[in-house]
Parts: sequence; C-alpha cells; structure tokens
Amino acid sequence: MSGLTRRAALVLTAGALAGRAEAETVPTHRCADLVDAIGINVHFGHGGTPYVERFAACAAALDDLGVRHLRDDIVLVGSEPAGQFARIATLARRGYRFSLVFYDGLTPGPRVPPERFAEIAGWAADGLVIAEGGNEPPVAAGPGLARLSAAHQAALFRAVREDRRFPAVKVAGPSYIQANIAAAENLSGSVDFANVHAYPGLEHPETRGAGSLAGFLAAVRPVFGTAPVIVTENGYHTALATRSAHLPVSEGIRARYLPRLLLWSYLQGVRRTYLYELIASFDRGDTDPESRFGLLNPDGTPGASFVAVRSLIRLFGGHAAEAGPAAGGGPDPIGVTLPETVPDLVTARFHRADGAVLLPFWLGLDGWDRQAREPRPDIPARSVTLRLSRPPHAARLHRFGDDGSVSVSVLPPARQIALAASDRLGVLELR
Repeated sequence: MSGLTRRAALVLTAGALAGRAEAETVPTHRCADLVDAIGINVHFGHGGTPYVERFAACAAALDDLGVRHLRDDIVLVGSEPAGQFARIATLARRGYRFSLVFYDGLTPGPRVPPERFAEIAGWAADGLVIAEGGNEPPVAAGPGLARLSAAHQAALFRAVREDRRFPAVKVAGPSYIQANIAAAENLSGSVDFANVHAYPGLEHPETRGAGSLAGFLAAVRPVFGTAPVIVTENGYHTALATRSAHLPVSEGIRARYLPRLLLWSYLQGVRRTYLYELIASFDRGDTDPESRFGLLNPDGTPGASFVAVRSLIRLFGGHAAEAGPAAGGGPDPIGVTLPETVPDLVTARFHRADGAVLLPFWLGLDGWDRQAREPRPDIPARSVTLRLSRPPHAARLHRFGDDGSVSVSVLPPARQIALAASDRLGVLELR
C-alpha cells in the first residue's frame, strides 16, 4: 500500500531475540538525538492555505509541539518568494532549521535553479541546513528524465560545495518513489543524505509488508549508495471516506502509531524523519487524503496525534521531568537486561540530559482493521520483566493513550520491574 502514497541501531523484536537464552543488555542512546531526529513538513509559500493565512498560529503551534526541524518547498512565482522567506527567516531567528526542496522542473512547481542557492540561503537567514533535490520526480515516465534529474542534483551539489559562505549546509537527494527509484541514476557522488518517502500506508510502523521501512531503505541504496538516510515525508492520513489507493487510519490509531513510528525510524538508523504535515493544507472533507494529513485540524485545533507527538518530545526532551538528582553519579549507571524473550517486543534505552534513563517499550503489532476501517480489538498485554543493575532512586511509568494523553504512575524502586507491554507505547523512567 505504501508504494502508492504520494509522498541499525538496536531493535529488539521476536526475530532479534529468537534463540537467545542469555539475558540481553540494552545499549544506550541519547534522548537529545531522538528529539533532534524529529521534523515536520510545512508549506509557508502556499498562498490560500493556513500556513500563510494563519502563520502566527502555525508558529505558535510549532513552539508548542517542540519540533525544531522543518521541511518546506521553495516557491519562486509571483509575490510568494518574499512572503515565504520572510516567514522562514522569522522562524530561523527563533532557532528553527529548514530542509528546503529545490524543484527540478519535472514535477508541478517552477524549477528552482541551483545557481540561486546562495541567494536562497541568504533569504533563509541562516535557517537552511539541508538543500534537497527534486520532490518525487517522475523519472520513469519518459526517456531522458532520469538524466535531467541527475544533472539538476549534480548542479545543486556543486553550488552548495563551492559556496564557502554556508559551510554547514548539507545536500539531500531527490525523493524518488515507486518505479522511479529503479529508473533513477546513481547519485552517490552528489549527496550527503539519501532521501526517502517512507509512508507505511495503513500498515503499522514496524510492518514487514509492503510498507516496511527496511524495504524503503534498501530500495534507495542503488541510487544513494551508503549515504546516511533522512526520511523527508512519513505519516498517516485520516480521510476515512477516501477511495484513494493510499488508505486511511483513524485519528486514534494515528496517535498510537506516530510515537512508535518516530522511535522505530530512529532505531533503524534514520538521521531525521519529517512527519507530513503540521496543519491540513485543505478542508475538502473525509474523502480527500490531502485534507487529513495535518496533526492540526484545518481550523487549527490539535488532533490526538499532535498531542501524542508533543508528549513524546516533552518526555524525551526533559520538559516532563520532575526536579531532582540525576540517576546516580555517572552518565548512565543503571544497567538494564531483558532476561526473557517477548514476541514482537521493541525496546531501547535512552539517557536524558538530567540523568534520567528512559526505556520505551511496545509491541510492534497492527492495531487497524483495514476492511472495517476501525481499530482492532485490544490485544492481550505481554509481561516484560526488566532486571536492573541496582535499584533506581525513583521509577515512573508513562503510558500513551489513543487520545494523545499520557498517564503517569509511580512504581516501586526495585531491582526487578515487571511491565505489561501492548501495542500502545510505554516509557519507563528511571532516576
């Protein structure tokens, strides 16, 4: 299903644990790295959309959400460039950083000449960190298109490399999708980042089916070689009445899936994942997927998925932490082992700057009935017993709900902690 969309760090699953009788020690990631790996798509050059008509409200929502990395497409027609880059510069001065799409002329939207890179970077007021090749160029549609796409990408790479005024800017390749991936030329010499659009369709984030993230990553290797990967579009829409081949999920399931998707993508080694999108660009009803991708509803109110992503960022960013001493004297003194195999379990260990240890855990299972277009009945929880190297000073369990809320419960600070894992994200916080 994901092939029809528009747009290795440690992973402990049943397959990864199968056949291992001994306990597994969980390595440590930094919470700051996870937060930095989260981005979101915006459209500040699209007149007639909430991004332009209600820019101040969108900026306030970004502040509330906590995402600092934004992706936008450059619009070089009419009066839009001045307005778009005034908005980008406003946010850049507040610390936001952008990946900007340089259209190659093969898709709708005027071509963005690579020789204008320095001008555009200047307009962005130091906010530009990634110059991105064409958006989903249809290079399989005719002879010579792959060559045109490759030439545009090579020119963009040269323009960035040869301009020493913007040494921090990196270059991402075009976001080829579907049959266009196989038709594309090898661009490994013209990119810093491989570029992927990895929509799972209506499948769960950890699927091994058509929407598998691993499948998307493997497909682009012949184009981008070993370059690190950014996923510049990913997410779900909630247009439940659509007849589009890109099928929907409910808002509750999207709120359940998105925190898992962001964690899963990070654990698979993706450098950054940009969710699609901040606010619905249109309001054409429940038959139109383009009207139901936004984490904010068309009227600007936050959906459950907005709340869920915000909760994830706040928890891993430390905003939800209680004041108190760090969890011991070192950077991560609490060792954690999983003494038993649990089918479908995904977990990892993160260290937060305040000294807390966070252990997200969930079952990577499908919660959506695509035929009935409704959530499946809840699966029975599976018991997970964690063994710690020493008792923590304090232990709290954060449970993510389908409405985006997070319930918090205090656990006894013992060396062995029993948890119930389900397909809803849980995060154990140890201090």
